[in-house]
Amino acid sequence: MSRNPIRMVRDAAVSIKGNARSCVFMEPLFTIPHTMYTSYMTLYMLELGLNKSQVGMITSLGLAAHIFFALISAYITDKLGRRYTTLIFDTIGWVGSQLIWALAQNIYFFAAASIVNAFGRIVMNSWHCLMLEDSKPAIRVHVFNFLQIAGILAGFFAPFGALLINRMTLIPAMRAMLLFSIVSMIALFYIRHNFVTETEMGKQKMEEMKGVSMWGVFKAYVPAIRRILKERLLVIALLLRSLNFIQLTIRNTFLAVLVTERLGFPTETMAVFHVFGAIVTLVTLTLITPYLSQITRRWPISLGIFFHIGATAVLLLSPPAQNYPLLVLSAILIALGTGIAAPRIDALVANTIANEDRSIVNAIVSVIILLLSTPFGYIGGILSDIDPRLPFLLTLSVFLVCLMLLRVAASYEKQRDTAAVV
Repeated sequence: MSRNPIRMVRDAAVSIKGNARSCVFMEPLFTIPHTMYTSYMTLYMLELGLNKSQVGMITSLGLAAHIFFALISAYITDKLGRRYTTLIFDTIGWVGSQLIWALAQNIYFFAAASIVNAFGRIVMNSWHCLMLEDSKPAIRVHVFNFLQIAGILAGFFAPFGALLINRMTLIPAMRAMLLFSIVSMIALFYIRHNFVTETEMGKQKMEEMKGVSMWGVFKAYVPAIRRILKERLLVIALLLRSLNFIQLTIRNTFLAVLVTERLGFPTETMAVFHVFGAIVTLVTLTLITPYLSQITRRWPISLGIFFHIGATAVLLLSPPAQNYPLLVLSAILIALGTGIAAPRIDALVANTIANEDRSIVNAIVSVIILLLSTPFGYIGGILSDIDPRLPFLLTLSVFLVCLMLLRVAASYEKQRDTAAVV
């Protein structure tokens, strides 16, 4: 085992080739502008006259729209191919929604943008297929680790968003950041399109889909669902990914409300989260994750969840005053939890799906995650209206369920290993 973490990171980067390399190493063109504005989106909506229940309702509306597009994503991905599906629906889902957000005046603009943004759910399927199908299972954890690093780079740019808000005030600064994001993402989508090639499985599926209706694809969902239900570890991994998505939805939507309204920090302080989070995640991925990537058991995910629980506890117990050390501590703990747990959960799901089933199973996985997650945006909005801390009490219960699932997974693996030996 190599003991030099820098060399391990370099070797991991070199191991990523082909479409995976083009998808991963161009991702900062997406994450940098997205991170600059997304932390302030809830505050932007509130500033334009929405209340917190309406913010939660818009979140749930978007997730509901995602369910429809997740259902048809396998058909479109296989029919058009991974490469063109990614280009077309990235452009509609992100450029279209950001343009509406930039022009937003009231709740109707945000409702329309949430539906247009849901076209991007199709890309969640095609992009994962494009990135993973021609790559080896052993390097997929590295792929997801470097996607985390793309998020790290974005965190270092978060202060530019805070500076814009400080200089221009929230609404004009948000409009400027959204316009910058449109330019950056158009560049990403079209440059990446020129560097990637259609996957071998994609070519095969395009041939198979000639003359096949959407209904014909839907009929294939039934045996795929049966195969999913037979794989206990895959079911557990899907539940873990769903719960992680739920807590992420709540945190991304209502963290800014808690930090500004309950803890008394100015709006620009959200940049602190991203900067310290970026630093800690970078350290995590270079000094910790290379060793954890060689461990096959589930305890690293448990470790990441415990960090998340610690971060949530710090936020809930912080006094209603500008206590920067506690804010920084919570940001550090969130970064540790995300850096350790999230890539392993994603890789766990990806490696239990066969390439020939990937587009259909990805669609089913997306629908399951969204069905479980959709109510929580609205529930979080109602809770936040009562007290900004309540949505984060809800995330604590989510983390506890995750720990229970990991115990079940460990017990099942032990039984399976024992049976294999016998």
